[in-house]
Amino acid sequence: MTGICSSKKLAIFSIAAILIIGCLTIAAYNAENNAIRDAVRAGMKSTVGAMATQVNASEIEGLQPGDETGARYLAVAQKLRTLRSMDDHILNAYILEVNPDQTITFVVDDLYPLDPQGSAKIGEISTAPRQDVINALSGPTASQEPYTTKYGSFMTAYAPIDDSLNGSYGNTTAVLAIDLTAADYTKYTTQGGLVLATGLVSMAIAVGAIGFFGMKLRKLEESGKKP
Repeated sequence: MTGICSSKKLAIFSIAAILIIGCLTIAAYNAENNAIRDAVRAGMKSTVGAMATQVNASEIEGLQPGDETGARYLAVAQKLRTLRSMDDHILNAYILEVNPDQTITFVVDDLYPLDPQGSAKIGEISTAPRQDVINALSGPTASQEPYTTKYGSFMTAYAPIDDSLNGSYGNTTAVLAIDLTAADYTKYTTQGGLVLATGLVSMAIAVGAIGFFGMKLRKLEESGKKP
C-alpha cells in the first residue's frame, strides 16, 4: 500500500513539475519575443522617420494618374530607392496620401518603373491598415501585426512627410511607408528558440530526476528499508 501511495505522489509531483516548468518556459518565450517585436517596430519607426525628413510634400504636389513616367515622379521614386538601399531589410518604400474622405491612395512607389506589375500607380487605393496610416500624420508609427494585400504580406512603418518650412507636420496629408516582408518580420521576432530548448531540457532533467529517485524509493521499499 505504501508503495502505491508513493508512486502516486511521484506521478503527481512529476506532472506538477512539468506543468510549472512548461508555464514558466512559455511565459519567458512570449516575453522575449514581445521584447524583440517592440525593438523591431521601434527600429522601423526610427528608420522611416529619418527617411521622411529627406522628402518634402512640394516634390509630389500635383502628381496625377498617368504621371508615372514624368521627370518629377521618376526623381522621387529614385530618391526613395536610394534611401531604401541604405537598409537591406527594406523591401519597398512608397508615398501615400490621406484624402479628405479618409481613403488612402498611392502617390509614388519606388518599385516603378523597375517592376511595373508589382508597383502601385498614382491614385490606387491602399488596402493596408487605414488607421495606421492616418495615425502617422502626427508622427512615425508601425502596423501592430503583419497584414496582407494583393502585393503580398508585410509589416509596415509610416512617417509624415513635411509640407511646411518650419518642420511642422500640422497640415501634411502625405505619408512615407516602408515595408518589411511578413516572413522576415516573423523570422526576426521569433528568436526565443534558446528559451524553449532550455525549458525542454529542464523538463527532461526534472522527469529524469523524479524517475531516478522513484526507482530508488521502490527498491528501498521492496527491501523493507525505510527511505
